[in-house]
Amino acid sequence: MRQFLIFLFFVGTVPVVGQPTKLCTFNIRFENPKDGIHQWENRKESAVNFIKIEQIDMIGMQEVLHSQIQYLEENLPDYQRVGVGRDDGKTQGEYSPIFFRKNKYQLLDSGTFWLSTDRTQPNKGWDAALPRVCTWVKLLNKEDQDTLLLLNTHFDHVGVQARIKSVDVMVEVINEMNHHGKTVLMGDFNLEPEKEPVQKVIAAGFTDSYDAPIKLGPKGTYNAFQVGKKYERRIDYIFLKGASPKTYKVNSMLINETFLSDHFPVIVELN
Repeated sequence: MRQFLIFLFFVGTVPVVGQPTKLCTFNIRFENPKDGIHQWENRKESAVNFIKIEQIDMIGMQEVLHSQIQYLEENLPDYQRVGVGRDDGKTQGEYSPIFFRKNKYQLLDSGTFWLSTDRTQPNKGWDAALPRVCTWVKLLNKEDQDTLLLLNTHFDHVGVQARIKSVDVMVEVINEMNHHGKTVLMGDFNLEPEKEPVQKVIAAGFTDSYDAPIKLGPKGTYNAFQVGKKYERRIDYIFLKGASPKTYKVNSMLINETFLSDHFPVIVELN
């Protein structure tokens, strides 16, 4: 434990100047007491340590309940969080929050919109089973004064039409923002790369960071807490516009007989 704490101290003191930008999308699995050994209580410390050790600059999470938000904010003091609960626009229901390093980025603007015909207030869109949101931030890199627009979302697991239309809503919002710098779209899309919604994202000018020249880890991002399987289902993405990926990594670390979540975190380092 002493060696681990020394390592964390060293990680926390590494200067950020000149370091490449590191992005992550991570469905942390909502706090469910029925998950047995996989419940959040047994994973939360490892999840926080993962973020610190990897020195993630910006991370978009999914399935985060308010109690989990509170734990993450308390234990990630170097990060600022944006995002609201999808059920009431405040604290109820799952968040799709974004955390970013306060010493490296300045928050210029942020918000959350609903994936529906009325994106301004809590509601379900089309054939979705649940309300779905997209949280976004516009950040200024304090080192090089570059701006970046980051959007984080979690598509519906049932609604076929909702997943297609959700892309239209996000592209519409991006176009309205008229942002000319780097743009990142990430999240749990609940579908595979060949499906129409992903292809629509590509058609909108984004590249799939899976195309990075260096790939590490399994192909699949969903594990269902099943250890020792061949993971092929890729449903979590980081899409880029105006930026190119240097490395793409799916972190499948196993700690105390469980994974960090039922989804593997996806980490992308930019050129």
